Amino acid sequence: MMEQLLEYSILPLTLFGITAIQALGLQLILGGAGLLSLGHAAFYAVGGYSAAAFTVYAAPYLGLSQPLLLMLISLLVGAGSALLAGLIVAVPCLRLQGDYLAMATLGFAEIIGTALKNIDAVGGTRGFTGIPKLSSLPWVFSVLALVWWALARFNRTGLGLAIRATRDDEIAARSLGINTYATKLSAFLLGSAIAGLAGALYVHALQFISPDEADFSRSVVIVLAVVIGGMTSLFGSVLGALILVAVPEVLRFAPDVIREQRMIYFALIVIFVMLFSPKGLQSLVLRLARRHQKNESSSLGRKLGGAG
Repeated sequence: MMEQLLEYSILPLTLFGITAIQALGLQLILGGAGLLSLGHAAFYAVGGYSAAAFTVYAAPYLGLSQPLLLMLISLLVGAGSALLAGLIVAVPCLRLQGDYLAMATLGFAEIIGTALKNIDAVGGTRGFTGIPKLSSLPWVFSVLALVWWALARFNRTGLGLAIRATRDDEIAARSLGINTYATKLSAFLLGSAIAGLAGALYVHALQFISPDEADFSRSVVIVLAVVIGGMTSLFGSVLGALILVAVPEVLRFAPDVIREQRMIYFALIVIFVMLFSPKGLQSLVLRLARRHQKNESSSLGRKLGGAG
């Protein structure tokens, strides 16, 4: 029974790790720079397709067959191609703000999805198959830990602080001599590259990718993970990804009445969370931790007072 449970949990845990990496990339764009991107899944798809094309077509031609080396190079290819796609979008579109930027990134995602459906070399509408299995759960969680650590360090650098200053008050940031366009561009490109890493991991773990991965619905899932967890927190983004993957999976084992309509119940849970914690689950966790700490301090004070 335990072995079956462990075997079953590998896929949900893998999808959680990949979703968490995507959420961390979008957190830098949305929560860090304050840019609303509704096309983040497009960069994920570009990274995944590019990495898969490298291992299927380029690697045999180059004589590369060592799995570790192939995986490392495919991660670089996925991140690099997504960064390039982000550059193509960012240069003309980052002059836009708010809803206009969201619509521009959404349009780019639709272009990518349509283009992938019409490229026979990568499977077209059937999806890209025949991809070697190079990734695994340890790979996914290792990259997740590395991305989290790198972003935590990046947020304390001068550029990371400038990005947050631009988000909080762009006019004030300009008055301090900060190039706000450069900070937005840096956040957008880095977030796009992280999405490409997630795509490379996905294709080499599931050995398949379809144009549906660039759909608007996939971008909404990533946005939802960041918003539910807390837009200004790395921990919140990972927590949001966990909720988005774990809750529907748990509801699969609920009674038939709930299981058949599990996505409706999941949506109700999301609404409930946002009503009671508008700043995300991260703020709720912090409030509970502070309350627990306060109760412990009061209890310790009463004990010391009684002893005195």
